[in-house]
Amino acid sequence: MNIKGWVLTAATAMLLVGCSGNENNTPQLDINDGVYWSERYQSYLVVDDAVITRYQWTPSQCWAADAGLMPRVFSSKFNPGQHAWVGAGYRTLVLQRLSDGLPVVFTREPFLPKHCTQKPESGAQQVVDTLAELLQQFHHGLSQTALLRWQYEAQRIDAIESDVPFDDQVALFALVGEVLEDSNDEHAFILAQGIQRYYRVSDFEVGEAQREQARRQLLQDLQTSRLNHGCEQALWWGLLNTGEYYLGVQRLHRFSPEASYSEPGQRCLQRALYSIEEDLKGVAQVTGAKPKLLIDLRYNEGGSLLLASQLANSLVNRDEALTTIQGFSVFETRRPDLSALHQRGTVLVTEVTASAAEHLAQALRLRGFLLRGQKTRGAFSPTTVKSLPNGWIVGLSMYAPDAVVDGRGAVLPEGEGLTPDENLPIEVLFPTEPAQD
Repeated sequence: MNIKGWVLTAATAMLLVGCSGNENNTPQLDINDGVYWSERYQSYLVVDDAVITRYQWTPSQCWAADAGLMPRVFSSKFNPGQHAWVGAGYRTLVLQRLSDGLPVVFTREPFLPKHCTQKPESGAQQVVDTLAELLQQFHHGLSQTALLRWQYEAQRIDAIESDVPFDDQVALFALVGEVLEDSNDEHAFILAQGIQRYYRVSDFEVGEAQREQARRQLLQDLQTSRLNHGCEQALWWGLLNTGEYYLGVQRLHRFSPEASYSEPGQRCLQRALYSIEEDLKGVAQVTGAKPKLLIDLRYNEGGSLLLASQLANSLVNRDEALTTIQGFSVFETRRPDLSALHQRGTVLVTEVTASAAEHLAQALRLRGFLLRGQKTRGAFSPTTVKSLPNGWIVGLSMYAPDAVVDGRGAVLPEGEGLTPDENLPIEVLFPTEPAQD
């Protein structure tokens, strides 16, 4: 792919305050002391004199856990992690996820379960049991026969008095990896900082070394090309010497230095699209024709559904949600409208393309673009992050596969991925040599 030769040219329950997550408009809410429960997050919030503590709950264990989309302890004066406050009453707290605009509702409960005040047991058996409960809470089935074997193996690890605790932890880590593999969750990962281990479920056809080398090579080629870039180098754009107009979307988060998901990030995308609008007009004046777009999502592992929706609707404006998740439509539209300035074109995707990038690819396909490359990862559902009793962190998808549909109501292929309209060779999708002039 030639880059260097490119040419530059109560009544509070639904007090939602828009889909942008604008921290400047976050209301200062009076939050009543008490215990609140979220069915979606399977977590409790305990409010005591404006200080809020989050408890992660499973049937067997419950504790104030560090990992999660919300911090363990925070103040009502500040946004709780990757959320904004949008409503508070005596019986209900309502937050909004900054990454996708989805509301998260906590409702008042009479008390915190007793086992939430006890220190969690952190043996291997408790780790495996807690993971199995988390998977069940978030709609991931497990082989019960295999679960019995995993529980037996965990009991054996607990029973062995090893002189090398590190070896026991490595054995447990491998066991946890097996459990996650059985869940068939393409989002699933395990992070064990104490033993410096990380594992993600997804099986890739292309090895990690080649994937990372190709990613680095693309960035190097982009940085030495004549292309424009913006939003912390998340976006690159310009005319190719093939006549196609390139739009490289490296990621769908951290479009501004303030935060991964923020209103400034969405405004940065809007400014970049205005620049692209002027550039496309200039291309049409020089060449006498509207160019086809080449949208590069090869190494984009996702991020914000709001950014994906905003970009899709600017490229081809449609009164159509990016996706609907358990009845809640994700829809973000802002000027400019570039629909009349191009002739659609191609979206490049690979097995790395995931999450919000897959939603973007499907939205563009519904808007007349062709997908070329490899089958995508199949990780459409929004994720949650949980702790295990020993401090390890797991990531899981939050919704059952049939709860996530595209803009026209078709169930998205969770765990399978989008099939491209045309397959491309691996050496084209993951080149490891510099682009040639």
